[in-house]
Parts: sequence; structure tokens; C-alpha cells
Amino acid sequence: PLDYGFLYGYGLFETMRAYSGHIFRLEAHLTRLRRAARSLGMNLDGIPDLKKALYETIGANRLISARIRLTLSGGQGGPVPDITTCLEPTVFITAREYVPYPDSMYGEGFKAIVSAIRRNTQSPVSGLKSLSYLDNLLARRKAKLAGANEAIMLNEQGFVAEGSTSNIFLVSGNALSTPGEDSGILPGVTRGVVLELARSAGIEAAEKKVALDELMAADEVFCTNSLIEIMPVTGIGGKKVGSGLPGAVTQTLAAAYKRLVEWTGHKAFY
Repeated sequence: PLDYGFLYGYGLFETMRAYSGHIFRLEAHLTRLRRAARSLGMNLDGIPDLKKALYETIGANRLISARIRLTLSGGQGGPVPDITTCLEPTVFITAREYVPYPDSMYGEGFKAIVSAIRRNTQSPVSGLKSLSYLDNLLARRKAKLAGANEAIMLNEQGFVAEGSTSNIFLVSGNALSTPGEDSGILPGVTRGVVLELARSAGIEAAEKKVALDELMAADEVFCTNSLIEIMPVTGIGGKKVGSGLPGAVTQTLAAAYKRLVEWTGHKAFY
């Protein structure tokens, strides 16, 4: 009960997906976690081998296809808020069977709203997968009450930042773009994979400031995270995106992502 993750949201987490018993882009997740932990002043000396612990958790639950959450909190601290009193982080791992969205959802696409809750580009928390997740939860609640699947969050300058649990991409013509890290986003692992795939496929891809008007006028929009992979967004605020159906670039990248997952799992297995 005195853990600062519980009391003050002082901590981090990573959500990962395992395919055929292999955790996709595990090193990227762990690198991001360690970098963020150092930025928060957490002492990682003495914590367990996280890679080994993650695979042991999958094995203990007898999982092949899994969603995994790794939580790293500051640990127990003093009664007066002071993170320098947290000497030993708490590590907590859970894994459960991954149940994907039905294919029909990928065919229909997500419906989104634009949230009134803003990202703060000046906050160090905006670029971290922090346990301080209340803004995301409140935005997601509004989306659910509005009958939508996702909430798109702007930053304090009025530019598009990210979804409540995802990164946002848009396609205009043949050009792909996504809000840059200076927009107050979490640089998602799946986001990085999509940028790699786009460039490999010869699709022009840019990280930049994205105005809301530009997003609303896009031919295609999709969102990404490690669990849903690449999900088309076919409506925002009650208005259709493009034709109102998943677009060609979105489908090309989604297929390429699935091929990469299969190839990576096959390589790891053998």
C-alpha cells in the first residue's frame, strides 16, 4: 500500500504481444522502458532479468498467443511524497490469452472522437508510458460514452498528438504522415515498425506537426499499438474519413505488418 506506483502513479508499463510464443519487438519495448526509468530516476540495479521473467510468465500460463503487461513502479517510499526515498522498484508481470478484434472490425474500422483533453508537449510524462494514465482513461471514457472506439488527443498548441491508447497516422494522396515526437506523443513501438515498413515499401513517410483540419481532410487514417497492430479509422466526430472504408495504403501496411510478424516468429522458432 505504500508503493509510489499505487499512491502517486510513479512508474511505467509496457504492453506487448506474443505470437506463437514469441514476444514481438521485445528488445524495443525493454529499451524504451529502461530509458524512461532512468529519466524518472529509478534505480534498476538488482531488478530481475526482465526478458527471462517475461518468458517464464508466458510459460507458467501456458500461452502461445498472449497479451503481456510489464509494470515497473518506483516501489515503496516515505510517507511524505519524495521519490528519492524509493530505493527498490516493484516489477509486476501479467499475461493472458490474446483475443483479437474480429476481422469485421478491421473491415469496418474504428470510429473516433476528438477529445477535449490536451497533451502537454512540455511535460516529461507525455513521452513516457507512465502509470499516470488518468488523461487517457478520461478521454477513453468519453469515446465509449459517445459510441466510439478511440479518442484522438490534441496538444496544447492545437496540433494532433495521439489516440488515448494508440498512435495516429494519416494518408493524403500517396504520402503517409504521423505526429512527430515534439507533438507530445508516446513514440510507440508499433509506430516505429510502421514507419520502417512504409519506407521499405517506397511509401513517403513524414513525422511532423499535423493540424486537425489536415487530419479531417485525409484520405485515410489509421491507429496503431502493439495489440491491435494497424486499425483503420473510418470516422472521426461523426464524419467519414475518405470513402468511409479502409484505404489502400492502410491495407498494404497492415498486410506487411502481418508478414513481418509471421517471419519474425518463424525465425525465432527455428
